[in-house]
Amino acid sequence: MADFVHLEWGRNACSDGFAATVIVDCLSFSTATSVACGRGALVVPVAEREEGKALACEIGGDCAGNRRDGGFSLSPPTLMGLCTGNVLVLPSPNGATLSALPREGRVFAAALRNAAAVAAYLAEFSGKVLLVAAGEKWPDGSLRPAFEDQLACGAIAHFLACPMSPEASIARAGYLSCTDDLHEALQGCASGQELTHYGYAADVEWAGELNAEGCVPELRHVQRGERLVNAFVDVSHASHVSSTVELTSEFISPE
Repeated sequence: MADFVHLEWGRNACSDGFAATVIVDCLSFSTATSVACGRGALVVPVAEREEGKALACEIGGDCAGNRRDGGFSLSPPTLMGLCTGNVLVLPSPNGATLSALPREGRVFAAALRNAAAVAAYLAEFSGKVLLVAAGEKWPDGSLRPAFEDQLACGAIAHFLACPMSPEASIARAGYLSCTDDLHEALQGCASGQELTHYGYAADVEWAGELNAEGCVPELRHVQRGERLVNAFVDVSHASHVSSTVELTSEFISPE
């Protein structure tokens, strides 16, 4: 089983020496990924929307747009219509950007919605697990730590129930202090207030639904036509893994 879990923040988190890295962007990339993968879709993370649109055209997928435009987006309720065989290119400045960075070991995405499922899967690993809290960005582009990401990391650490670093331990303690009302905690944090202010209170509600999904999104090679891309695919059940997915977790370096 996993023998240690540690938490780090942002794109400079080093995954060297870790058997698995979990990208945690609770509002909203990881939550959206859990909803999409939970319905059998493949999720291709990209940093920029224009890049995503071009890639979606090339591989026969759909690129998520802005929330205000309707259609697929980072808003989890918009992804309920996805199903097995769909490919969603999901741009995000935080979670997707972190997912696209080369890392040692296997790479997963998790949020509160699938915390227990991912933890149960990782519990069978031999080695160390790194939780990467995505955070947000200040106007100057620097990292703004995000309460919701530390909260979700704490939930995963709690369900892993293995030795942990002080960083993971304090996140677990924070999670346990909020278990009576996760929705209230998310609604009250800065990111939750921002989404609510812009009319997306439902996104915060969905993000707070603990263990609503049983999926385990792992970054895998996916062959789409002549293009090989990295996509999150649900590996919780063999039947959910598309036949187009290469059974290797080696990362494809971006060009």
